[in-house]
Amino acid sequence: MVGKDFRNALREGKKVYGTQISSTSPKMFDSVISLGLDFVFFCNEHVQYNPETLSWMCNAFKAAGVNPLVRILEPSPYLATQALDAGACTVLVPYVEEIEDVIALIGAVKYRPLKGKKLMRILHGEEKPTEELKQYLIHNNRNNSLVLNIESEKGVAMMNEYLSIQSLDGPAVDGLMIGPHDLSTSYSMPEKYFSKEFLALTEGIIKNARAKGVAVGGHTGYRDSLDLQLEWAKMGATMLLHCSDAFLSANQLNNDLNKIKKLLGAQEHVNTSSESI
Repeated sequence: MVGKDFRNALREGKKVYGTQISSTSPKMFDSVISLGLDFVFFCNEHVQYNPETLSWMCNAFKAAGVNPLVRILEPSPYLATQALDAGACTVLVPYVEEIEDVIALIGAVKYRPLKGKKLMRILHGEEKPTEELKQYLIHNNRNNSLVLNIESEKGVAMMNEYLSIQSLDGPAVDGLMIGPHDLSTSYSMPEKYFSKEFLALTEGIIKNARAKGVAVGGHTGYRDSLDLQLEWAKMGATMLLHCSDAFLSANQLNNDLNKIKKLLGAQEHVNTSSESI
């Protein structure tokens, strides 16, 4: 499920499953493609990838039928086009707040290669593309999808405006992704993911997006995060982006070693890491 098929799955409200990939090892590629995932997530905001390696990884997963989703560093149309050039099919944009940023990102993902003043006139409804140009842009960008991170009070307040924007062939924003670490901090309840207030907040985001027919989910980018992902699934999330290769392997190794230690009468290790991506 790559490109247009993945974008259409988002628009149709189908559930898609993925995880974050930090490792650039070819062995990790072999392991991940055996899992039946719909997409893989490369976080260019918090993880340091070599650009050439990231491009190879995007194209390798795409060839294997797994949709590559890349989070760029900031809400920049230039970084969005760079990610698409590298092989991404879906661009995830962190900490979105300003409507003009969203419009510029839509231009980069859904109207390329148009740029400059002509693009801005079309995006703001001041000029209509010819039918020939319209069909060219639709075809040229048919495999691209745009997902916005909702990570702040301003982002939550602006959701309806983001979701109201149309592209040439449907919704301009294909999905929303909750970033729990930044969102909880923005609302002055850092990492209180299971508080009544935070669960109500995220449920509101999920239900609002789904009522408008937009894909929505959250990235549980920390260790021992399955319970939060399950809560979002019960709320109606359609994009299930669970944890990461690094944290999941650490969890499993810690659990296995603790079983061995318990068998041998040694002291078990308690996970104290609170690192979050």
